[in-house]
Amino acid sequence: MSAFFCASYKSLFWQKDCLYILIMSQKKLPRTSTDSDWEEKWGEAVLHEQIKLLYEASPLSVFATILIATVLVIIQWKVFDHQLLLAWLGAFVAVSLYRAGLFVSYRKVEPDISQSLKWESYFLAGSTAAGLFWGITPFIMFEEALVTHQAFLAFVAAGMSAGAVSSLSPRRMAVFSFLTIVLLPLILRFVMVGDEMSISMAIMISLFFILVSVNANRIYLNTHQNITLRMQSQKNEEALKASEIRFRQLFEGNRSVELIIDSNSGQIIDANPAAERFYGYAREQLLALNITDINTLSDEEIKAEMALARSEHRNHFIFKHRLANGDLRDVEVHSGPIEWSQQEVLYSIIHDVTARIEAEDKLRKLSQAVEQAGESVVITDNQGVIEYVNPSFSKITGYAASEVIGKNPRVLKSGRQSKAFYEEMWASISSGKLWQGQLIERRKDGSLFPSSLSIAPIFDENRVITHYVGVQQDMTEHELLENKFRQAQKMEALGTLVGGIAHDFNNMLAGITGNLYLAKKRLGDMPDVQKKLENIDDLSFRAAEMIKQLLMFARQGSVESLPFGLTSFIKEVSRLSEASIPENITFTIKTCPEELVVRGDTTQLQQSIMNLLNNARDAVASVENPAIRLVLDEFRPDQYFLNKHPECSSSLFARMMVQDNGCGISDVDKEHIFEPFYTTKEVGIGTGLGLSMVYGAIESQGGLVEVESNADVGTIFYIYLPLMEEKEMMSSIEVAEEVISGNGELILLCDDNADIRETTCDVLESIGYKTVTASDGLEAVELYRAKQKDISMIVMDVVMPRLGGVKAVERIMEINPNVKVLFATGYDKDETLKSEMPSEEHVVLSKPYDIGHLSQVIHEHLEKE
Repeated sequence: MSAFFCASYKSLFWQKDCLYILIMSQKKLPRTSTDSDWEEKWGEAVLHEQIKLLYEASPLSVFATILIATVLVIIQWKVFDHQLLLAWLGAFVAVSLYRAGLFVSYRKVEPDISQSLKWESYFLAGSTAAGLFWGITPFIMFEEALVTHQAFLAFVAAGMSAGAVSSLSPRRMAVFSFLTIVLLPLILRFVMVGDEMSISMAIMISLFFILVSVNANRIYLNTHQNITLRMQSQKNEEALKASEIRFRQLFEGNRSVELIIDSNSGQIIDANPAAERFYGYAREQLLALNITDINTLSDEEIKAEMALARSEHRNHFIFKHRLANGDLRDVEVHSGPIEWSQQEVLYSIIHDVTARIEAEDKLRKLSQAVEQAGESVVITDNQGVIEYVNPSFSKITGYAASEVIGKNPRVLKSGRQSKAFYEEMWASISSGKLWQGQLIERRKDGSLFPSSLSIAPIFDENRVITHYVGVQQDMTEHELLENKFRQAQKMEALGTLVGGIAHDFNNMLAGITGNLYLAKKRLGDMPDVQKKLENIDDLSFRAAEMIKQLLMFARQGSVESLPFGLTSFIKEVSRLSEASIPENITFTIKTCPEELVVRGDTTQLQQSIMNLLNNARDAVASVENPAIRLVLDEFRPDQYFLNKHPECSSSLFARMMVQDNGCGISDVDKEHIFEPFYTTKEVGIGTGLGLSMVYGAIESQGGLVEVESNADVGTIFYIYLPLMEEKEMMSSIEVAEEVISGNGELILLCDDNADIRETTCDVLESIGYKTVTASDGLEAVELYRAKQKDISMIVMDVVMPRLGGVKAVERIMEINPNVKVLFATGYDKDETLKSEMPSEEHVVLSKPYDIGHLSQVIHEHLEKE
């Protein structure tokens, strides 16, 4: 019982606070300015709040009583008649459901003050009925022989009484009637038993009854006190209104923009005239807006900022606000929580700081520009003492800012400029002029670098020089780019030169190969001479292949990544390589027997191999018994290789090895050999581009490059290219084809070179064709016009004076759209003639051409419908 009493006593203060809050929030009370009006309404207000508290506490009370009643029946089940117990419990539950229904109806109706007495009567009926059921319990569930059952019954009654204190105390009649109905029958029942224990229990329950009644009365009195306090606070309303008037005058008269904002929703509750002028909205328009309509932050960001202001973790903000005309302004906001009309709101004072932000932003941009500039920036006083250097100064010169501040810029002096140079510089800037020039400076580590320097004076408002600012650019990379550009120009000139030479050279080779064919055909049975002529013929085609390789080397076209047979390719490249390596150097080539198929650009790969072979040639120039090896084999990487190259995704590679026994590469140089323009050769011998081109070319094709070298021992370069799945591919080496004879068809041969025309005519006639010749396109058109019925086919040179081959064929096709044409040229088809080449439907033969191949192409064209 003491435990229930303590709980009941503590609930007193909880009830007091809740009651105070509810009364303070009541908006249905009429408000007047006289004490007599308040006294008149006092009783009704007290009753209304008391009834409200009764109904608010009833759901838990009803649930608890049903639960306790059920437990009681279960405990008494073995002792008393079951039908009696069930009847009692059923009736009790019915009363409890009635009380629960009252609570639901009350919440639904939300009655006003005038209905308080009616609802009180409803409540008293339910609580009294519940009390009666508890009151008759000692007469139907009291077993005199079982003390434990008696004690449990007393315990239940005491508990129900203690619970009633917390739920029924707002009304004296409700609580005292319930306590009396519940406890007095129990006291009487113990007295009727008459033994010593029962009398003691009756006394204890009587004391408990008195104590609980006192507690209930105290709660009741506190309820009255809280209501009284509320009514007394209303007396101060006029003073509060006067205070609000003063605040309103300050609010509306303030020149600063002021907004009152709902701290939860962000709705604008009030705005002063300064806000109307600043935002360009009328007051009614502002009050229809949410702060999200003005603030440019996202809704989530605004909620987060409002939460900070509401919790007073921050009260100063910088935002961008949108005006009615769409303009954006930077604003500084001081915002914090206040109580406004019994509601917590955010009171915000807003200042337009757009001009200040723009000035700060401009200053910040200038500062960041200087800090992040790629050029060195140095600021000195008017005596040349360094006051500031930016990070690029340290990056370029190697000096930390702390090492040069307070010193003169002469710490960078290299000694490459004369004293007069610096005197002229100082005279210029000290007179207020801008100075610009090129000079050589010295870094902290002693290395020199070319630089471009600009120095300008800084003036105060009186045009007096206060500081100097120097902007310096490291020109090392610029000079490297200039060298690279000059090298590119050389390569372009080389391409043009090779293209021009190739045309004349190929024409000469065409004449040679044609005459060789005729000579071999007329020799008859002279095998020794035939062998010599075949050797000359082979050498002629090898010379043509060398020209083709030179054209590919000098070409600057697009990169084509296509599958090709690397084994055959290496054999072809070796022909050009042998020509570039002196005979005193032992040059050996070893390839695997199977064809290794890779994907890549043959031009880039050829250049890479040539660069490595040329470097090897230079490396063995001063050693005895110089030797170079070019090896191609298949390579399957092991775990060490894969760990070393984690980017490697292929499981099988073609590996090329270029090995020499030359001077080798030092460990220091090995760290830089693949960097552009890095070279260990003498000035004028190397450009420093070769190995960087090799590295870039192989890497672009998905390959890897490695180097092993020791000084005075030799060097090995390894190139790894991923192998494709195909294991066989046709070799690019052309095999001599069988000559197919003609049947007397007439062929119009057009070429501006007389020797080519004569030799080609002889060759064509030797294999069974008739010929008619023209020296240019115009002559070819006229000949075809005159003999078109007899001419079966035209062999047309692409480039000729007066009228080129393509234009000539276009005119001939106007005469006969079905004319059969075979083009021939000694130029580079892919680059030199790419703007003059015929459409892809035409076949173009490169000079010199194999006679067998020529005869087969002519035969195929003549056989076409």
